[in-house]
Amino acid sequence: MMRKRFCCMVLAGLIEVTSPCWAADTPAKADPGKEAAPIPTHARMHPTPTEPFWDAPGGGYSRFWITSGTFHVLVDDLDGDGRRDLIFTTHSTGMIQVFRQVERRRFVAVGEQDIAGFHPNDTIALPGTPKRYAINGEGDARLRVVAPQPDGRLKRVGDYPAPGPLSSTPFSWPDWGLGLAVVPYTGSSLTLLRDFNPETATAKAAITLMAGRDVRPARLADLKGGGIPALVFPSFDDSKVWMIEYAGPDRDPTLTELAAFSGGWPRHVLPFDVNRDGKVDLLVPMSVERRIAVLVNDGQGKLTEGEPITYPGSPGIHAMAVGEERGERYLLAGGIRSLVLYRERRDKPGSFETVMLPLLHWPSRLELVDVDGDDRLDAVVANVAEATSMVIYGPLWEAFGTLAANPPDGAKFE
Repeated sequence: MMRKRFCCMVLAGLIEVTSPCWAADTPAKADPGKEAAPIPTHARMHPTPTEPFWDAPGGGYSRFWITSGTFHVLVDDLDGDGRRDLIFTTHSTGMIQVFRQVERRRFVAVGEQDIAGFHPNDTIALPGTPKRYAINGEGDARLRVVAPQPDGRLKRVGDYPAPGPLSSTPFSWPDWGLGLAVVPYTGSSLTLLRDFNPETATAKAAITLMAGRDVRPARLADLKGGGIPALVFPSFDDSKVWMIEYAGPDRDPTLTELAAFSGGWPRHVLPFDVNRDGKVDLLVPMSVERRIAVLVNDGQGKLTEGEPITYPGSPGIHAMAVGEERGERYLLAGGIRSLVLYRERRDKPGSFETVMLPLLHWPSRLELVDVDGDDRLDAVVANVAEATSMVIYGPLWEAFGTLAANPPDGAKFE
């Protein structure tokens, strides 16, 4: 009953919107001798289950209907046609929804696919050819390898047993082949798979390391500048940041605690050269605070806490992404009812100006990536608490300014 009431509230909020957020591409010329006619209202301001793709008038952003909301979104050229597609994963219903980009900024829904199993989490792209993906199947305790088909659907290749996986990070170390760092949905362990073979869904070895309480997904960062990236990740319950390093061909990887915070509960760690000194630093957004912690790297892997970046929305950052376009660097952070775009000030590395967009709920996943192939960053906003997700097309600073003045669905700050 609660789920039905919630969905009805979301739909009601969508239907109440009656004016477009974007002007038409070519407005009609006014007759100077006549009073201007009112601009007609765009008939539909959101996608629906029967028409799951919706493009805003003027093409500034697109929206996608994902039944029961999106837990994870992957941006990748699924069918090899040179255009990036979208793969949405729904945790509650166990469905995968693919949208193929058949023309620039025009997507076609392939249809829901019941291939992920019970309670799937992240869907990741595996490196190499032919193209393969791994669905982290928490409920069925497995990594499911799937292959894309020409029509955009996914076909099962094989399953690798894994305890309730949340996410898997591909990495490459000397003599390791394809490595995967697998973290569980909940727990204190991280498992490294060595020589993972996507065609057979097997690994030559698995090494499990214990690190903190409630570990979160890992990212790759070459903190010591030696050319071999380490795996960096947070542990949520004890607010720590960890690093796993390659130790040699016949030695187990080493685990190091990099930082400990007094609270904050971080879900993410993002490599980012904050001060532009050529050394990879780390950004640590806090899930219950209005700050992004900054860990400054000395080039040898020793990190010190620098001046934090303020988050202007309500306390708590649920998702974050970083990106660079034509020498300009951007951060994208989202929390309860707000989405914040940061643009670095040209005269002050590591300092940012912001524009904030109100949301109805909060994003589950954010990406800064060129979706439409125009060499500009676009913002992919996946929402778990509502049935629509969105792509905002670049140039993003101008796009966010326009949307902040006319938010989708009539969203507003409280």
